[in-house]
Amino acid sequence: MTALGNAIATGVVPEGAARNARGGERFADAGAKPAAAVMTSVWKTLLGFLPFGPAARPAAAAKGDAPQGDVRPGVEPCAASAMFEREELIRFAHCDPAGIVFYPQYFVLLNGLVEDWFTEGLGADFAELVTVHKMGIPTARMDCTFSRPSRLGDRLVLGLTVTKIGNSAIDLEVQGRVGDEIRLQARQTLVMCCLETMKSVPIPPQIRAGLARYCRNGCSSEEKV
Repeated sequence: MTALGNAIATGVVPEGAARNARGGERFADAGAKPAAAVMTSVWKTLLGFLPFGPAARPAAAAKGDAPQGDVRPGVEPCAASAMFEREELIRFAHCDPAGIVFYPQYFVLLNGLVEDWFTEGLGADFAELVTVHKMGIPTARMDCTFSRPSRLGDRLVLGLTVTKIGNSAIDLEVQGRVGDEIRLQARQTLVMCCLETMKSVPIPPQIRAGLARYCRNGCSSEEKV
């Protein structure tokens, strides 16, 4: 049995049976050494030849502190924003003779997404908003990139998040995907307006409160008092 085997079996290592990590010198002391000390020395020697060192451990918590868990120093946790999503079946009426979605149909689908978002996500019934309160949310800007075509029978998942909240305007990021494949991405600006005067009006407080749930990290608010 080797000296290392004897160390593991008996728990001690005779004098001179192991080398230290500094480069091969024998232990100078004449007494027997615990196996744990020898194994520590061997591992330090082996790690010295690797291209990386052992990962740094976080500083020990003070007595009485709550456990810190696996947290990276300097990284602040952030709350994930909700994305409002709807699945749309691509139908024959959405497609052109080439067999793919005719691009203006995407805008019809996106408008339906916004209507559902106001009713179901923000708690502001869209039909009542328009017919009773005479308020609308026309699109002031739409920048859209079409990455892949969508075809008859596809189940297109449309989703939106809020990137900026102004006094009367709401900036959105919108996407459409089938499975994990992105089909379109858009940036859209909605403007709250009075349908009788066709002028912009401040976002009502109850709607503004609901927008926070869908705000992406870094989303800004420019409400004027």
